[in-house]
Amino acid sequence: MPAPQPQATWATMAELGSRLGIRFMVWCYLRLGRRVTGALLYPIVAYFFVFAGEARRASRLYFERLTRLAGDDQLARRSALVNSFRHFHTFAEMIVDRLCFWAGRYDDFEVSIHGRENMDPLIDSGRGAILLGAHLGSFDVLRVIARDANVPVNVVMFTANARRINDMLTELDPTSSLRIIEVDPSSVRASFEIKSRIDRGEFVALLADRATTGGRDRVARSSFLGFPAPFPEGPFLIPILLRLPVVLCLALKRGPGRYDVFLETLAGAERVPPARREAVTQERIAAFAARLEHYVALEPYQWFNFYDFWAGTESP
Repeated sequence: MPAPQPQATWATMAELGSRLGIRFMVWCYLRLGRRVTGALLYPIVAYFFVFAGEARRASRLYFERLTRLAGDDQLARRSALVNSFRHFHTFAEMIVDRLCFWAGRYDDFEVSIHGRENMDPLIDSGRGAILLGAHLGSFDVLRVIARDANVPVNVVMFTANARRINDMLTELDPTSSLRIIEVDPSSVRASFEIKSRIDRGEFVALLADRATTGGRDRVARSSFLGFPAPFPEGPFLIPILLRLPVVLCLALKRGPGRYDVFLETLAGAERVPPARREAVTQERIAAFAARLEHYVALEPYQWFNFYDFWAGTESP
């Protein structure tokens, strides 16, 4: 089944910003601190909030579905505009945090890791594993895990829509143990890169809640926030084919400069017969979607898919 095409997102629009603008935000954080930088974000967010109508509508739809499922009184009491603006602003805050992680300002953050026992045996064994994440919270907190464990972590992502930001991140810290494998929808090169790095005993992290653009991904639908939603099969099929353990890895911002990392074992490295692969893939997608739903409910403003994630399903 071909993947639906995500529409233009605010993340894509952010690429319209200049390298000078990105440098300015880093300078503000390093010289003026978090509070002043946070204040400067409001006019920037307001600009995108006014002109990114499609992303704003997607945010509203997301909160409507989340509120209906969770029955969250706080979310329900806030207007759609208030929820969406806070959604946009939280995304902007996470971009600033991302830049600061890449600038090596680890001491500015307090990071607590929950479920380390699910990761340590894999590191000690020297065999690679798959880390499954999502566009929830900050995946760049993986840098802390990579640094502390002294093991390279490779993040597979589609970066063409944010080239300036990713070039800036590499410039900030070219020696990072957190590396990026770029996905090109017209090439299978990423698949060979994944296998090569796994064979070296490295970890490969995949964001499993969004199909890449270009229509190459196969997707399977699973319930998410009460409606069928498309999830890419690739991040779940790859560890089945390579017989690799799978660990859910999510980092949520819990306050200024404070993150909680959650590690959960999703699957072992058992052999899956070819006849069972499709069914097991679907089971793992459903398990992932259920855990993602759990963590989204903890920090609803930190899920950053600014397009109609449920495209083609019934509106609430």
